Amino acid sequence: MAVLAPTSDRDIRSDWDKLQGAWISIAGPRPARLLIAGHRFTFEFLGGAIYMGTFELANGQMDMHIETGPAQHVGCCSQCIYRLEGGLLRWCPGKPGSSQRPSSFPDVDDPRYLSLVFRRDKR
Repeated sequence: MAVLAPTSDRDIRSDWDKLQGAWISIAGPRPARLLIAGHRFTFEFLGGAIYMGTFELANGQMDMHIETGPAQHVGCCSQCIYRLEGGLLRWCPGKPGSSQRPSSFPDVDDPRYLSLVFRRDKR
C-alpha cells in the first residue's frame, strides 16, 4: 500500500472540494473523462476502458485504489500526482500496481506516461 506524504487537513480538504465533479481531458495522449464524487472516482478512456474505485489525497499526490476495471488492474493502487491551476487539473498516474509515483509532470506528448490536462466538463 502506498504511503502519502503528510500535509495539512485544510489543504487536503480544499483540494478535495475543488476536485469534486466531472472533468474532460483537453490535452494528453488519449481523450478521457474523470468523475470525482466524494472519495470515489470513475476514469474513462473515451471509447475504451473504465476504472472505478476510491482515492486518497496528500500534498499534490493522489492514490487511486482500483476496484473495477481491466482485470489486471483490479485490486491495484495507482500512485498519481496532480495539480489544480486556474480551473485546470493536471494529472499523471503511475502504473497500476507499481510502487513508483511520477516525481514531476512529463510533457503531455511523452509516450512513456499518461499525462493529462483536464477542464471541468460543462454538461
